[in-house]
Amino acid sequence: MEIIPIEVFGVHVDVPFLTPLGFSQSKLEEFGASLCDSVHGINLRPDQIRMKRWDDLFGYEMSACFFGDNGTLTRTADRVKLGIRNARTAGDWNVILQTLTHFYTIMDFNPKTITTLSAHVHARFPSVEERDQWIGQFSHNALLTKAAALGYVRIFDWEKDIRVLVEPSNVVPDAVFCGWDTQFHNHQEWDSFLGSLPTMMENAANLFELGFEPFKEKV
Repeated sequence: MEIIPIEVFGVHVDVPFLTPLGFSQSKLEEFGASLCDSVHGINLRPDQIRMKRWDDLFGYEMSACFFGDNGTLTRTADRVKLGIRNARTAGDWNVILQTLTHFYTIMDFNPKTITTLSAHVHARFPSVEERDQWIGQFSHNALLTKAAALGYVRIFDWEKDIRVLVEPSNVVPDAVFCGWDTQFHNHQEWDSFLGSLPTMMENAANLFELGFEPFKEKV
């Protein structure tokens, strides 16, 4: 088992609504105000939120950029998306966790809706040579110029399969990129459930003989 430090990580969620929500039904003014709430929201500034509207029924898009453009939120008639990237430390993860928790609390999704979750890390090996030697175990043909691993796994206490991709990072020279894609129903106890995401990710990666050190306290 290789245990390596995480250099960069990010999370993205995509939640389709059961049926499209018309402009009046979506209550976007109330939603935007909730995002700006410093205690129960994401503490956005009003100038970070933009609204486009080109039709009186379903033709609208609310978007927001925050955390130095590393955070994005987009809401349309049929879905809402939230993503945070370029996180590096334990403090960053705490901010992501708080943001996700407040987001799901504000949205109060129908329990029948399903989130598609995508998460990724760039995790560093001591050297490019050690990275290539480790990932080479997934190469079964001399004509493959770069090895990678891809598989769908099932772990205890997670309702859906988890798609795991491991390949050389194109961001950090001596690192691997590890990505996870999975789904869950929106009927969770959000504090504890979202707090378990790093454990889910590591348990899934462990099946590829890969583990991660705890998030760095500071850069």
